[in-house]
Order: sequence, then structure tokens, then C-alpha cells
Amino acid sequence: MDPRKLIVAGWAAAALPAGLARAQPASTQTSAVEPWTAGSSSSTAAVELSSAVARSEEDIARSLQNAHSHYFQGDLARSAEAYRKIRTRDPRTLEAWLNGALVWKELGKNAQAVEWLSQAALLSPRDPKILTALGWAEFHHRDLQASETRFRAALTLNPKELYALLGLGRVELATRRFAQAALQFSEAAESDPRNTLAQFWKGQALDGNSDLAAAIDAYKQAALSDSYFIEGRFALGRAYMRRSWFREAAYQFKKVLDADPENPRLKIIRQKIKGFWSSQAPYEPSGPRIEKEAEPRPPAALGIPPGEIPTLRVGVGTNAMGKPLPRKTAEFKCTTPFDVVDAKSGKRLASGRAGQTWQVRFTFRKKTPRMALVGPDGRHRLAASRALRIRPESEKGGKTTLSEPLTSRNRTLRGEIEIALHPTRRAFEVVNVVDLETYSHGVLSAEMPIDSPLEALKAQAVVARTEALYIKRNLRRHRVGNYDLCDGQHCQVYTGVSAETRRSRQVVDATRGRVVAYQGKAAHVLYSSNCGGHTQSGWEVSGWGDVPYWRGAPDSSPGSPPYPRSPWELWWWLRQTPKAYCMPSRYVYPSHYRWNRIIAAKDLEEKLNRSRKIGRLVGLRTLRRARSGHLNAVLILGSRRNVKVTDEARMRNLLGIGSQRSALFLIETEYDDQGRPETFVFHGAGWGHGVGLCQSGSIGRAEQGQTYDEILKAYFPGSEIGNLRY
Repeated sequence: MDPRKLIVAGWAAAALPAGLARAQPASTQTSAVEPWTAGSSSSTAAVELSSAVARSEEDIARSLQNAHSHYFQGDLARSAEAYRKIRTRDPRTLEAWLNGALVWKELGKNAQAVEWLSQAALLSPRDPKILTALGWAEFHHRDLQASETRFRAALTLNPKELYALLGLGRVELATRRFAQAALQFSEAAESDPRNTLAQFWKGQALDGNSDLAAAIDAYKQAALSDSYFIEGRFALGRAYMRRSWFREAAYQFKKVLDADPENPRLKIIRQKIKGFWSSQAPYEPSGPRIEKEAEPRPPAALGIPPGEIPTLRVGVGTNAMGKPLPRKTAEFKCTTPFDVVDAKSGKRLASGRAGQTWQVRFTFRKKTPRMALVGPDGRHRLAASRALRIRPESEKGGKTTLSEPLTSRNRTLRGEIEIALHPTRRAFEVVNVVDLETYSHGVLSAEMPIDSPLEALKAQAVVARTEALYIKRNLRRHRVGNYDLCDGQHCQVYTGVSAETRRSRQVVDATRGRVVAYQGKAAHVLYSSNCGGHTQSGWEVSGWGDVPYWRGAPDSSPGSPPYPRSPWELWWWLRQTPKAYCMPSRYVYPSHYRWNRIIAAKDLEEKLNRSRKIGRLVGLRTLRRARSGHLNAVLILGSRRNVKVTDEARMRNLLGIGSQRSALFLIETEYDDQGRPETFVFHGAGWGHGVGLCQSGSIGRAEQGQTYDEILKAYFPGSEIGNLRY
């Protein structure tokens, strides 16, 4: 018999359950007694053996899939047990060792993770990724010598293995070999200049080596590579202070305080350098952009009566929750002659000329709140309790410039401006009454860079128009405030005339009246900046509901590598830059696609105790995930109580100094020698909730030649492009 067949048969027998493995010698004995039947008997045995092997492989594949499913469903203990059963059944199943190890790691069981990854390394000793993962498990288990050995072995196999370079640098940083650590992080930064961890840890190494000037440069690179990398800004601010560069320090600390206004450490620092707090910062540049054009296909009709352009009421000057900021005063001037009328009756109350500066002030008359209208000469023209409306001459393209609350900036708006007393506060609020098309002009470049590819801009214009219409007619989320939409991210960012350019007008006019329709009605077309490589289904997000066209899918072209479906695949996928429509390009910043965060446990503990009163922070446990990998639940472990968070926005807001870019992340915990959390390192992808249209992905699709209607149908399956026909 061919010795190669004996080897294969022996391997197959070892892979089978014990009863099947022991059945093989009986066939061999029979063939020796009756040689004339040997060929038939051997053939039958081979077929049976092959079938048994296939069944065993299918069973293991199903068991692996079940173990993966338990992980994504958030049952980590059950997932680890499922992997344990698989590796017990067949110790050569590499997938079981790898995935089980990472589940143990997420459960905070680093000793088990080291044990399992060590077995995986024995099965595949020349895989640099396995050695790298083992090195990190040993690092988190505080076995620095073993960790260094693994990282060096991985780099022998692949000198450019980024996370082995970072890991070796961390070992040298932990053992106070600062100069060597800085060299390792420099090499990592050369391997991937966009990696914020390399620059941040390089800054720490240089800082430890008393090279403060070089440390500042490294921290600066970390902050510039990701403007939301708040930890880098905090370190940069502290380094500036040590050089007595208080103006520069104040700017960095102000950025941190903007992200976390209640941070007590920042409040103390602010008092120390309050004289420099209003200093302006150096300009932080953006990347270059180009354009690409294509022609749309004819849209379908929606059955809206012709000539009726819907009117929107947009709250102007709102906070993060879309509520109006109270105003005590507002200055305004118009580019044409204007009237001030009673908003309800339309009766003219006052008139002004183009360019004159008028003012509305909150006041009292006989203890009753009023709005005083003050002319350009300083004289009070009237005091009103009912809403006022500023009406420039629209046929001449009249615009109104209005002072912004709490800032020295102004905003210029088309349409009419309505000013009304706030129902509960001693102040007034402002609403811009504008038609849907004019509104779309004021949104487009505020929501997407105007030099993006033309078809992506058209898709964004259609989405902005559709979402505004849907919010007005269906959600009515601001009906208490007497307006349809706010002017911030709570609805859509609307800046008015400042958002208009020749290119934006071209885009909006080219898509005039077009909306995304589902079953003949305007759809609820959610969008986010970057999905990270896979959009998320609405039904998978807690409390969002099952909308037919909110279906998650890979944001990549057919034939692309499969999306991660296991803990091991997800672990590496978040550390790399896989190909996708939304990947970094001349339009898309790298930090929008892949990002990292480093948060001290004491800082996170302080923030969590402001609202959750958890006591000492014991750990973080990731739970249920969508098929896209987005977290739908996380468990915060505290000494007083545990808190489970399922709200997507709240989860992102709680787990960071500021807010995390998305809920698509993994958490690695670094412990002190007492086994207490010391640092949390986040490896994340994307920016925003990931449901619906991916703005970065639409740019990538446009670059590949897709038209705006193809882009929209890809992100909203089952929809069509409708026409309002006005």
C-alpha cells in the first residue's frame, strides 16, 4: 500500500470517534484471510472512512459556527465552553484554540488565553499573527519576558508585523528601556503612519527618555492623525505645560474639556492657565479632494401635487439634543428691504432697509415677558408677546444675517426668520421658515465635503431632502418646540447660506425633488459618516425597530474577502485596513475607518460614577454584537453594582473621555500587579451608528463609477428614487 495513503488513513482514524477508529483493524484482518475480496472490502472501507471523516469535519464546522454564534450573541462563557468541547474532541482544530483564547481574554482570563494560544502556536509555529496574539496575551498576563520572546519570533517571520512591533515596544516601555521602545514605535509608525497607538506610545517612550521636544512632536502626530484621540491631546497639553507653553496647552485642554465638560482634572488645570484659555490654535489641515461626474437614471413619480414645495420650520441655534439655546438678544440685518410681521396674522408691524442692523431683546412689560424690537437708531419700535417674523423680499433673493447665541459668529439664512418667546424660559427662540429645496442647499456641504465625488454628493442631497421630509411628516420629534427639525446632528447639520457654493447648487438643482421612496412614501433614510466596512441592520440595534430597508451588508465589492464571522477574524479585522468602499482615500480620513483609544481606568471610573455610581471599576465585558460586529450591549462591572448598557449612543458616550466614534470596537484590558484594571485599549472601526447610508462608502462607490441612484439602492435595498414633481 502507498505509504502516503497509510499516513492519511492514520490521520483520519485519529480524527474519528474512538469506536470508528478501532473498527479499522477488523477490515485488515479479513483481507488477509480472503484475498480475493480484498479489493472490494478495502474500497468499501475507504468509502466508509471517507464518509466518516467528512461527517466529522461537518460536525466540527457546525460546532465552530455555534461557538461563534454564542460569542456574537454575547454569551461568552457558553462560547468558551463550546470551543473547549471542540478542542477536546479534536485537539488539532486550530480554530477552536484561536477563537477560544480570545473569548477567554475578553472574559478577563488571561492565563487561559495564554494556554490556548500556546497550543495554537504549537499547531502552527510559523504563523506570525498567532505569535503576535500570544505575545499580547502574555503581556496582559504580565509575563514580559515570554511576551518579548513571542514578539521577536513573530518579527523574525514578518519584520513588518505592526502589532508585534507595537507589542515589543510596549514590553520595552514597561521595562523602562525607553530609548529602545522609542525605536520600536518609530518603526511601527513607519510601517503604518496612520496608527495613533504608535505615535502615542512613542511620545511616552520619548517622555520617559527625557526628550520632551521629540515627545511633543509624537503626541502632536497622534492628535493630528485622529482629532478625536482625546488622550493624545491630554498628554500633549501636559507636555506643553512642562515647557511653559501655556497658550498651546490651553488649546489642547480646551479640546478635551469640550469633549468631557465635567472632567474634574481639566477644571483644575483650567484654573491654573485661565489667562491663556481663549487662545486660538494653529490650523489643523484637512486632506485634498477631487470630483467625479456621472448621469442619473430617470426617477419614478411619487404622486405629490405639482407646484407644492414643502415648507420646513428649522430650529436655529440648538444644543446636542436639538433643543433651542435660550436667547436674550439677537441682532439681524437683511440684504434687501424687509418687513417685520405678526407671525400668525401676517400684519406688518415694522419695515427696514437693506443693510440696517436691528435688534430683538427679551424684556418685561408689567411683569409680562415681551420681545422688544429695536431699530438701527436704538429706538424701541414695539414690544410683542406673539411671535414675530422677519420677511425679506424673497423675489430679490433676500437673506437675513442673524447673530448666533453664546458666540461672536453670525449666520446668514434664506427664507423667513421667526422669533418667539420660549415657553418655559425667560428668553426667546429662533426658527428659520424655509422651503425644502433651499433647506437642502444649506445642508449638503455641512454634511459632506463639497469636493467629494459628484455622484456621492447627489446621493447625499437626495438623502438630506428625504430625511427632512420624513422627520417633518412622521417623527415630528420637535413638535413641542414648534419646529420640524433642529439645525444640528440630532436631525441634520444645517448652516444656511454659508454652506452654499456653485457646486452645491449644481448638485441640489440636479436632484431637485428627488427622494428615496419605499412603497410610494418618503423613506426614513438614516446615514452615518463611516460604517467601518459593514453596515448594521436596524433590528439589531436596541430599540430601533425592524425597518425593511435597514439591512446590514458588507460595504465592499463582490469578490472581496469575506467579512469576519469569528472572534479571531474580528480581532485582526479591527487591527487592519481591509478593502472596502469606505476605506481611507483622498476623501476619507484614516481615523474615520480605523481608530484606537487608550483610557486610564481611573479616568473612566470617575466618569462612570458621575451617573452610574458603580464604585470601583472592576472591568468591562462586551456582550451582544450585530452581524456587522457593532456592539449592542456592554456590561460595566463595579464593586457596588454592575450596569448593563444597551443604548447605542449611551454606550459610546459612557466608555470614553469623550464619545467613542462608533460601537464597533474590541476592548483590551491591562491590569496592575494586583489584578485591577489599569488601562483600557479600544480597537475600533467606523464613525456613527452604521445604519443606512455610509457617507464614506458612498464616496468610494462614486469613485468606482456608481451613480447616485445605484448608491442609494445599495444602502436601502428595496427602495426606489421618487420625484416630488414640484
